[in-house]
Amino acid sequence: MSTLLALLTPIALINSLATLPPSMAGVVASLGSRQPYLTAIAFIAGKFVPLFLFGLLLAIGLDTAFDRLTVTAQGVWRDPGVFLVSAQLIIGAAMLFLGYHLTRASEQRRENKSTAGMNPLGVFSVVAGATLLGLPGALFYFAAIDQILRADLTVTGIVIAILFYNVLYLSPLILVVLMRRLFGTRADPLFSALTRFFQRWGKHLASFGFYCLGGVLVADAVGWFIGLPLLPVNIR
Repeated sequence: MSTLLALLTPIALINSLATLPPSMAGVVASLGSRQPYLTAIAFIAGKFVPLFLFGLLLAIGLDTAFDRLTVTAQGVWRDPGVFLVSAQLIIGAAMLFLGYHLTRASEQRRENKSTAGMNPLGVFSVVAGATLLGLPGALFYFAAIDQILRADLTVTGIVIAILFYNVLYLSPLILVVLMRRLFGTRADPLFSALTRFFQRWGKHLASFGFYCLGGVLVADAVGWFIGLPLLPVNIR
C-alpha cells in the first residue's frame, strides 16, 4: 500500500496543479459570500462527492471485470496484466494529445461565474454537475485508478486509496479555506495574487502536467512490453 500511495501522490499533485486553478478562484469567490465557510465547503464537496463515488464504482467494477478477463487470458498471455498496461498506454497517449490541444480558458470563466452569488446548496449542485460532466475527460483520475487496479487491493484497500487520492487532489482548495479561517481578510492579497497567476499561467500549467504524466505513462507502458518498465510491476 505504501508504494501505491507514493505513486498516487505525484499523480494527484500534478492533477491538482493542472486542473484546479479555476476551482481556486471559485473557492475564493465562495469565501466572499454571505455564508463564506459553508459555501466554500459546499464547493469542495461538490467536487469530492462525485469524484469519490465515481472512482469507487469504476475501480470496483473494473477490478471485477479484469479478474474475469484474467481468468480467460491465462491460456493466451503469460502475463494477463497486458489489459491494464494497454489501458495505461491509451490514457498516457490521450494526455499527450490533450496537452498539445488544451483549451480551457472559456470553460474556466463559465465555472467561476456560475457559482457567484449562490447559496451553499446551489454551489454544491452546480459544481457537482460540472464535475460529473467532466468525468469522461478526467485522464489523471483514470491514470490513478489504473495504478490502483494494478495493486490488486481488497475493497477496503481500494476505498482507502481513492480517498487518499481525492483528499490530496483537493488539498489546495482545503488549504485556501483554512488560510482564510486563520488569517481572515489579511489573506485576501495572497488570494488575489494566486487568482491572477492562475488566470495567466493556469493553461500552461495544465498542459505541462499532461505532458509530464502522459509521457511517464506511455514510457512505462512501452517499457513494460519490452521488459523495462519505469514503474514497479508489483505496487502493493
